Amino acid sequence: MLVLINGFITLCTYAIALFFLVCIVRSFFKTKNVQDALVYSIMLIPFVLRMLRLK
Repeated sequence: MLVLINGFITLCTYAIALFFLVCIVRSFFKTKNVQDALVYSIMLIPFVLRMLRLK
């Protein structure tokens, strides 16, 4: 039972990280400001690492 709950929580964590990753990438491509693009690229790092399971 605990393995099932742990798997569900892990899946939810990855789904939330993927959602924020997609939102940040969309904002990155929409922006015209170089400083905003730099901030978005720095913000992407933890989400990409989470998707690659490197935490």
